Amino acid sequence: MSHDDSERTPTGPSEKVRSAAALRYLAAREARRTAAPERVLPAPPPDADTLWRGLLRDGQMRLIVARTTEACRAIAERLGTGPAASRVLAELFCGAQLMRATIHPDESLQLAGHQQGGIGSFVVDIFEDGTGRATLRHPHPVGGAIAGGSLQVGRVRRGVGQYRSSVAMAPDDAVPALLMRYLLDSEQLPSLIDIEVQLDDAGLPSLVVGSLVQLMPEGSREDLAQLVSNIERAGTAAAAMTAEDPDAIAWAEKLLAGFHWDQVARQAVAFRCRCSAERVISVLASLQPDELRELIEGLEQLESTCDFCQTTWTTPVHQLLPLLEASS
Repeated sequence: MSHDDSERTPTGPSEKVRSAAALRYLAAREARRTAAPERVLPAPPPDADTLWRGLLRDGQMRLIVARTTEACRAIAERLGTGPAASRVLAELFCGAQLMRATIHPDESLQLAGHQQGGIGSFVVDIFEDGTGRATLRHPHPVGGAIAGGSLQVGRVRRGVGQYRSSVAMAPDDAVPALLMRYLLDSEQLPSLIDIEVQLDDAGLPSLVVGSLVQLMPEGSREDLAQLVSNIERAGTAAAAMTAEDPDAIAWAEKLLAGFHWDQVARQAVAFRCRCSAERVISVLASLQPDELRELIEGLEQLESTCDFCQTTWTTPVHQLLPLLEASS
């Protein structure tokens, strides 16, 4: 009887080969997990705004640290805010930077607050490149800066679309607690946010530093318990930032003691408004013809002031007439 030897010829690696490959993979993974930590160097000086991300090697948690002092100071100067408004706006801007760093790198993030008292309605925009802007209705609030209402969080990605959700704001809500509540309710990710704001004698931000530690789906209760234990000994990132350690790496090592982690990315942070003469005309073009006609009646030029940077744009009326002609 003849036999077809091809039926008994193995078509894949033997068990020995597969076992050897698996052992090499596990050895490489363990070597990577316990290797010396990686850092993004050089770190910018303590007077430069920056944001950096850290990640545990097993993916259980991520750490984000932001220094937004100069950007927040620029915003406060342009809006002419008093101390209470300067503080809460700095917390919102820094917190928005931390939150944007948790989403897709091509997405921008917006915080929009709707409230009657306090600083009134406010908007904070953080763009994909780390630049951002902010505005508010009442730069000198009476009483607490947060007076209740709702906070809407929007995420926009060009060519894909936008996503919006909201969370209720309680009177005198602390901004870090508000943002942590949103992340837990909307993203189902336990997060710890700390933001420290110091003001100078003029009521302007002189130091704004924030951190966010987020437990990822790969994390466990044991990981969270270890983190909570570490927090009690670590102190704050703001207190740890020095000329010798502008990223507060020594603080981060205390915070993440017992874990293997790397500093994996960095992004510059800055105040930047995106208003322009073209954007002003675009907004005016969105008005109804009767509204636009009433707005420019008897004028030779129209002045528009940006809510975010307070730049005044002058638009000659003759440039707007084609908008009326196109609608007639």
